[in-house]
Amino acid sequence: MSRGARAGPRGEEDVVARLGTEAGLSRGDAVLYLRLLRDGQLPASNAKDASALLDRGMAIISGDGKRVIPVHPRLGIANHYRTWREAMVREINERRMRVDKLILELIPLYEAATEKSTGAGGG
Repeated sequence: MSRGARAGPRGEEDVVARLGTEAGLSRGDAVLYLRLLRDGQLPASNAKDASALLDRGMAIISGDGKRVIPVHPRLGIANHYRTWREAMVREINERRMRVDKLILELIPLYEAATEKSTGAGGG
């Protein structure tokens, strides 16, 4: 899309779809981000609607607190990817800790069975 050009219905739907599949945005967040990029700002009363974009670093509140403004797509998408990646790493680490805890619960079962089989064969 060239600078200042507006996406047509088909083009906009394609961008919304790709923001979902490639960047992982919900349809609503993708539509809102495009609207922000196109309009350059939204009233701060829309901050609740834009909370996911704000949390992901794809939009910010203006210094005067009256507007939600988009972050440049290069930085906004990079911010979103970084927050997504951090969440995935955190989930992986938490899952690993849960698995390690499970392993510690299973070790006594294994050791008891091993002792039983070696004790029975040796006695």
